[in-house]
Amino acid sequence: MAHGSADSFDLVVFEGHTTVVRNGRKERRHGNTKGVLDAEDTLLWMENVTLAPHIGARRDMAELAARNLLGSAGRCAYAMAEPRCRESSSFVAAQGSGVMNTAEGTPVYEIYALKYAGPLKSKLAMLLWMEGWDEEIERNYYIWVIKGQDEMIVVDAGMRVALAEERKVHNFVDPVHVLERIGAHENNLRKVVLTHLHFDHAGGIDRFAEAFPNATFFVQEKEFDFWLRNSIAKRGPFARVSDETANQALARLNDRGRATRVAEDQEIMPGIHLLLAPGHTPGLQVVSVNTARGTAIIGSDCAPLSRNYSEDNPSAYITDMAAWLETYDKVRSRASSIDLIFPGHDTQLLTRYPKVAQDVTRLA
Repeated sequence: MAHGSADSFDLVVFEGHTTVVRNGRKERRHGNTKGVLDAEDTLLWMENVTLAPHIGARRDMAELAARNLLGSAGRCAYAMAEPRCRESSSFVAAQGSGVMNTAEGTPVYEIYALKYAGPLKSKLAMLLWMEGWDEEIERNYYIWVIKGQDEMIVVDAGMRVALAEERKVHNFVDPVHVLERIGAHENNLRKVVLTHLHFDHAGGIDRFAEAFPNATFFVQEKEFDFWLRNSIAKRGPFARVSDETANQALARLNDRGRATRVAEDQEIMPGIHLLLAPGHTPGLQVVSVNTARGTAIIGSDCAPLSRNYSEDNPSAYITDMAAWLETYDKVRSRASSIDLIFPGHDTQLLTRYPKVAQDVTRLA
């Protein structure tokens, strides 16, 4: 098609590279180049790309171009395009049916944060190592949902209902009931990822096993072995943050074949990886997710606050500080940007992102 026709728009690459298929041949475009993406083209790959930021007369169409291109690129941190068409219907045609969700057809998922308790107050220094002993900060308690086309994955199981009632946890709601707000049920929720076995992240195991009878529970083998088989886990500092009732429920699931013990890094679905991330606990795992905005990380208590990642400073709840800092290097290197690493207790998960239901926000 001719440059500037109703079915094309400029693709201006200032950094990074793209790979486009045109007339059956791959064209690789590097930084500081300019080309035209037509309806007949297939955008296969974008990496670390910055596209022309100027909007032109049709801002709405430019934003649509940006969303489309971001959705086509697993590693694109930011994109903008200047469309060369006058009508939205023409631009929709210009996207073409050949534009894949991500490189090599990897599925794109959505990520949601679901608050089940809080806010609660503590000293900042408990959440940010040795910083702010005189400063109070609020924190929330969350579980997360990864939503695909036909299936949901829940990350963490929240707190055991009886324990929350015993401790009079502020604004506690049974996490299973919170999941109902986003449409989770026994037929579409078949995987539960346990990031670590602390009382506020794994306490609801028994409840989840009953509510979602088709679900398999994923836990790192190192985490399973420490909390269920190591006598050190029974001693004061560890016993205070664990839930023995939940641990025994996990042992029963393991005996019944409903628990998968993960050995370090593992892909559980196309575009979803479990990554060993020790430091907070011996076998904490984070979840890497391919989203329309790029590779996102559900970090859980790898960092309670976003500040932990940006300031390179973990919380006070430490089993191995050196391992934790190495984990930060690993997690930051896997995410498309630091803004796509989601912490475990930050109240901003509820205030900075679009609300989709009561105490539920879409993160990516």
